[in-house]
Amino acid sequence: MKKAVTALLVLSLLLGGYLTVAHISGGAFSTLGLLLGGDRGELRRVALQFLEDIQFKDFQSAASYHAPELRENVDIPFLIQRLFTVRPEALDIMDYEVVFAEVDSGGLRARVKLRVKVKLLLNALINEREVILYFERDSVDDPWYMKLEDSLRQLAPDTAKKS
Repeated sequence: MKKAVTALLVLSLLLGGYLTVAHISGGAFSTLGLLLGGDRGELRRVALQFLEDIQFKDFQSAASYHAPELRENVDIPFLIQRLFTVRPEALDIMDYEVVFAEVDSGGLRARVKLRVKVKLLLNALINEREVILYFERDSVDDPWYMKLEDSLRQLAPDTAKKS
């Protein structure tokens, strides 16, 4: 009986230690389906869900990660074409992983770097790209919203400034 209790105690300590490390790492280690990792863990999950939506060509759901007032105007297929230089129909996202997630010191801006492996269906080439998704929120209690639209659109030069 003592051995069984000791084994359960050791097992629970190991599991608790692992989950603590997973939380402190910001969800970099598997969290066994638990919502651990704080803001960085949440950002990792959102970025992975976004790429899953892109992988399955659910562009309306992919746009839902933007702020509510921007969702109707976000052109995800255009942004994907701009990023990968091929139409979304000719792109097969094979694999993706989060490289890192970081939050700024104020806790209002964040970025998630992903490594994405894609196959171009037109010529069967396999490419690996690194993508950084930017997020922001108004206060630390608000949800994170993606800024993909701003980061991939071409900016018009400011004519008032010298180059």
